[in-house]
Amino acid sequence: MDGRGGGADEWAVIQELLPEGWIDAARELGAFRRSRSMKTPGELLRLLLFHAVNDGGLRDTVQQAKVAGIAEMSQVALLKRLRTSGDWLAWLGQGLSENLRQHGPAIPTSLRPRAIDATGVQMPASKGSDWRVHYSLDLTTLQCDWHEVTTAKGGEKLTRVPVKAGDVLLADRAYMSVPGVAHVVGNGGHVLVRLRWNHSKMLDARGKSFHALTRASRLRVRAVGDWPVSLVAEDGETIKGRVIAVRLPRPVAEKSIRRAAKEARRRSRRVDPRTLKAANFVMVFTTLRDEDLSGPDALELYRCRWQIELAFKRLKQLLKLGRLPHKEPTAARSWILAKLVVALLLETLYRNAESFSPWGYRLRAA
Repeated sequence: MDGRGGGADEWAVIQELLPEGWIDAARELGAFRRSRSMKTPGELLRLLLFHAVNDGGLRDTVQQAKVAGIAEMSQVALLKRLRTSGDWLAWLGQGLSENLRQHGPAIPTSLRPRAIDATGVQMPASKGSDWRVHYSLDLTTLQCDWHEVTTAKGGEKLTRVPVKAGDVLLADRAYMSVPGVAHVVGNGGHVLVRLRWNHSKMLDARGKSFHALTRASRLRVRAVGDWPVSLVAEDGETIKGRVIAVRLPRPVAEKSIRRAAKEARRRSRRVDPRTLKAANFVMVFTTLRDEDLSGPDALELYRCRWQIELAFKRLKQLLKLGRLPHKEPTAARSWILAKLVVALLLETLYRNAESFSPWGYRLRAA
């Protein structure tokens, strides 16, 4: 985003990747008000993204932006623009996610696996997470197709995620809830979610109470258990699905047990013996039918959920998403959203280069 050399041409390419209507949205959402230092929404966005990828704070950003020929303004002016640009940056990120979701490569199946998770972001001097980035990774493209930024109190829920017919949402234990599953199924999707030993109420094929850990305990290593169940809501309504489980090999299980015990100590809790017993297994609930995906294939697919953990590592290591340079809440939210816009623009450039041409954008007649 350097203003020297071919920077202006490169910025023109970036602007072509933005969602249609982004200029009008800057005015409608209150991000842009014409001033002597900032004449167009494009100049404002360029400065915001420059700040997001810059390692320094406000002072370093305004100094380096001036040298690079991007903009000239004070630290106070930049802070004000951060405070007023959050909704616009969120709009841009949603539009970029939607474009990636709609224009992904065709696959020879009606199912589209998506890994769902969230990661925390810390403010300066904080001892815990202050913000949470909720994220969906399309596993057919390894690209983000949805995100949302909330405070740390924003729970990890499937009900947050937009779902289309054929989507298969892969998620960890925190996302397993009847309302979440109902939301996905109601929109034509499926879930493949890991289970705790104390999971939601389920019934087996005979209508009797079903406990995944009890059934899984009978399995030997390499054997895959696959049982039809009905997930029961508070109002008595049921959702048909399957519980699939596999026993972990001893070295892997011992590592899982140590991790569970360590987590209990971190939370100053006494570890439940059933938690340690459950650490010997991988147990998942899915609404996919056996004819859609066999038990072993469903477990193999669930392994791909780790791709989202790698995506978070990239965001935090390469784009330094993990720690905020701002304490002021509205500026902090805008900074996070600007980081995500940068990440989505990079994904869009990569996808275009892979799908369209080695130069990464569509050619137009002069």
